[in-house]
Amino acid sequence: MILFSVLAVSVIAAELTFFLIHKKQMSTVRASSATSLVFAVLVSALPISFVGALQAAFFGATFVGMTDKSRMGWKRVFMASLIFGLIFTFLIPLVKGYGGGLGAAAFAACAVVYAMDKFVRKLKTHFAYKEKTQQ
Repeated sequence: MILFSVLAVSVIAAELTFFLIHKKQMSTVRASSATSLVFAVLVSALPISFVGALQAAFFGATFVGMTDKSRMGWKRVFMASLIFGLIFTFLIPLVKGYGGGLGAAAFAACAVVYAMDKFVRKLKTHFAYKEKTQQ
C-alpha cells in the first residue's frame, strides 16, 4: 500500500510541477512550493500513518518535475518519477532524515532516464548505420 501510494504521489507531483512550469510559465520554485503546500494541507487530514512520508515523497518528486523541457519531456518525467518513487521507498529509509536525500534521489532518477535515453539513441544510430553499410 505504501509503495503504490508513494509511486502515485510521485507521478502526480512530478507531472503537475512539469505542467505548471512549462505550460503555465510558473517559476520552478513557485510551482514546487505551491503544489507541495497544497498537497501537504490536503493530505494532513487523512487518517493514515504514513502521511509524513507521502508529503516528503510529493515534495521530492516536484524536483523531478523541475527538469528542463529540452532534457526530458513529460514521458521521461513520468519514468523518472516512478524511479524516484522506488528510490524513495527503498533507499531513503536507510538514510537518517530526509535532508539531501530527496534531491539526490530526484537527480539519480532523472540521470538514469536521461542516460538510458542517450544510450538507446546511440544504439539505434549504430544499428541503423551498420544496416545501411551492409546493403
